Amino acid sequence: MSSQFSHWSRFWLPPLIWMLVISLFSTDHFSGQQTSRFIGPLLRFFMPEVAEATISTIQFFIRKTGHLTEYALLFVFWYRAFQRHAEAPLKEWKRTQGVYSLAICIAYAITDEWHQTWTSHRVGSPLDVTLDSAGAAAAMLWIRWRSVIRKDE
Repeated sequence: MSSQFSHWSRFWLPPLIWMLVISLFSTDHFSGQQTSRFIGPLLRFFMPEVAEATISTIQFFIRKTGHLTEYALLFVFWYRAFQRHAEAPLKEWKRTQGVYSLAICIAYAITDEWHQTWTSHRVGSPLDVTLDSAGAAAAMLWIRWRSVIRKDE
């Protein structure tokens, strides 16, 4: 029993924990107002003469890059779990596992943005769902591309 739990937790726990982390990022504590308190001073430290509009633009791109990155990682975690569950080597592309992983990521992006509509300092955004989905799709394409390259080696 312990071996089965160890196997389960090794592969299925990372995507679940990462989903909790994403949910934490969706709270008011990580709203644009809150994170600008850290990002702005840090940028000013490195670029003291920078205009406020430039800082706002950089903050915007940092936050949106976060969407892409967190959902790319979520895809990788889900894909790894499905691959290991099927006892398939990670080097091989399995379309079914890719589709399942992408579907979970997109569904979670939608529910995550819906969750943000219930917070006081956040707003759910279809643009963010698109960015989240694009991050997951980019990870899927990267894994697929890597599997093709490995076959050629």
